[in-house]
Amino acid sequence: MHSPPLLDGARRALIVLFVVSVFNYIDRFVLSVVLPAIKSDLALTDTALGAVATAFTLSYVLFGIPFAGLADRHSRKAIIAVSLALWSAMTAASGLAQNFWQLAVARILVGVGEAGATPPAHSMIADYFPRARRARALSIYGIGAPVGLIIGFGAASWLVETYDWRITFLALGLPGVLFALFCYAVLKEPPRGYADGLRVQEAPPTIVTTLTTLLRSRSFCHTAFATSLYTVVYIAVVTWLPSYFVRSFAIGLAEVGVWLALSVGVSQLIGMLSAGVVADSLAARGLRWYGLIPALAMFVSAPLLAFVFWTDNPLLAALVLAPAFLISIFQGPPSFAIVQAIAAVRMRAMAVALFLLIVNLLGATLGPLLTGWLSDRFVATAGEDSLKWALIVICLVFGLWSGLHYLLAARHLEGELNTNDKNE
Repeated sequence: MHSPPLLDGARRALIVLFVVSVFNYIDRFVLSVVLPAIKSDLALTDTALGAVATAFTLSYVLFGIPFAGLADRHSRKAIIAVSLALWSAMTAASGLAQNFWQLAVARILVGVGEAGATPPAHSMIADYFPRARRARALSIYGIGAPVGLIIGFGAASWLVETYDWRITFLALGLPGVLFALFCYAVLKEPPRGYADGLRVQEAPPTIVTTLTTLLRSRSFCHTAFATSLYTVVYIAVVTWLPSYFVRSFAIGLAEVGVWLALSVGVSQLIGMLSAGVVADSLAARGLRWYGLIPALAMFVSAPLLAFVFWTDNPLLAALVLAPAFLISIFQGPPSFAIVQAIAAVRMRAMAVALFLLIVNLLGATLGPLLTGWLSDRFVATAGEDSLKWALIVICLVFGLWSGLHYLLAARHLEGELNTNDKNE
């Protein structure tokens, strides 16, 4: 199938969407950095802190569905701009919380706002860039996560040490409100189906039709479940890393923030950029590589992440974090490329939202809460090392399990994606 030339403004739009993604992840990761300060100030347990993170995730995935439905029918740039303004304002409002419930409500509203970012952004990217270049384009959007982590961990750790956790939320939340106005002014809507050489005029399918189409695909089902299992690991590790280093190694929060920003953030940045290029290059030889690359990434990274929490040497732990995250992030761009390839043009935003719903209902909701619960349970036997052993269990069990399902997805990709091409 012949792909038309790139639309004017495609690269500019990708850069703007990348910055939106950066704001998304700054506001998401800032909570991880300030957890120790909030725990002390508001006298909360690890289970309560995990519940706050889970409350954010539930709102994020549940509101993704209505936002995606709007994105498949209406202006995607308007949805992204309004969502950015909402979650940024609610991040700032988190700094005003006086108790568990106020903090939970603020984070729930952050999740509502962030739900309107990724589905319409992925849909726009799929219309701007053809399949042969799509994983790379999605990886550019995806590096908003590590860049947001670098800024979130680095800036937030300095702010909370210099001022307090309330000022940290305010300082990192308010700039996003201003960028939302710029985003609306600069982004342009691409014609739906343009990058695939299609002229799409029919109405988008219903949620039920979209979900049925996706669930008929074995590669989608295995990819969604594998990504869910990986997300358990990723969200658990990122949520609890600052707390783990502070508790286990008695290191100051500002120093921990710098270490983790460099070790985790930079490695993910490199990994995300590399993953898109490698996935598109190898998939040209065989579409099964979209599943094999994430499988290999999980089988290698899960033991490395477990080692980070097993070792008693903080410098070694920080050094091993870098290759562990660099390798693990290779699961991302190929997974989203699979979703966009399986979904029909007018169901792309909804397909991403349903994918994220499946992934996060299991992964992001379970990760921080299960880790906090295990940590509280392990206190009786492991004492101060309870969080350490909780994270080791999470990394090994869910990481290796994820790799198995990526392998199963790879078995079906060639037949399913080739069939989709013929149908189009």
